[in-house]
Amino acid sequence: MKITREAKTGIIAIIIIAGAIWGYNFLKGKNILSPTDEYFVAYEHIDGIIESGAVYYHGYQVGNITDILFNSAKPDLFYLRIVLQKGFKVPLGTKVMAKETNMIAGAKDLQLIFSDAHTYHSPGDTLAPAYDKGIMGLLEPLQNSLEDVVTNLNETLESLNNTLNPQMQADLQASIKNLNNTSKYLMVAVSPGGDLGKTFSNVEQITGSMADHSEALENTMANLSSITSSVDSADLGKTLLKLDSTLASTNAIMAKVNNSEGSAGLIVNDSSLYLNLASATASLDSLLVDLKENPKRYVQFSLFGGKDKSK
Repeated sequence: MKITREAKTGIIAIIIIAGAIWGYNFLKGKNILSPTDEYFVAYEHIDGIIESGAVYYHGYQVGNITDILFNSAKPDLFYLRIVLQKGFKVPLGTKVMAKETNMIAGAKDLQLIFSDAHTYHSPGDTLAPAYDKGIMGLLEPLQNSLEDVVTNLNETLESLNNTLNPQMQADLQASIKNLNNTSKYLMVAVSPGGDLGKTFSNVEQITGSMADHSEALENTMANLSSITSSVDSADLGKTLLKLDSTLASTNAIMAKVNNSEGSAGLIVNDSSLYLNLASATASLDSLLVDLKENPKRYVQFSLFGGKDKSK
């Protein structure tokens, strides 16, 4: 059977129209060649959400947004028709979050957040919405805090301007001038020819000298350490007890001497005994002198046993 030119033209036209329809739906996120399940979700705000937007679950695309519907009976809500892969199970309590994917453009895709339920939605059900604050939402509290800080700063500056009268402003300028002069003086003092510069130089020389004599200092410190170790190891307690006992005995002896007890006490306190002792000492001294000068009076010695005629 021969196909006429008109039939060929009609077949080509049908293919082109079918391709156009399929391409149009594909661009809208619909794939008329793949079976899908349809669900709905309602939002109060749909900024950033577009038709053909993707629907993800844990980063994997499971569907698309096919239509954005406006219900005149509920003007505060916008309904999104989404199609998911055929047989994709959605647990009861699942939420659909509009999540920002492009901060600059503000574009949003949908993210499925499953619940722990073991029962599932049926195709055609309306799912619960969820909102992601996004970057700007996270910065909103910071923005409010910054506004409060700016307000407080303005109030502080206004109060400061009201408080600083001409006299206080003059005093403040004088203080700043004095501070400037002080900083200049410090710069001169710290310079090599300044007082502080010379002091730093002397300190550097001292530290250099100490470094040159470090070995002697180490020996000195070692000796001090040895001495302190010896003192630490010595039984100072017993030594102090012995010293205390000796002092107590000395005090007792001195008390007895002061109380004329014993010979030493009598000698110290009794003048008559001292005088007798002095007299006896003088007599003994005279006797010794006479014995030395006239020994024959006291000792008789003769080779032949004769008597001294001079006695």
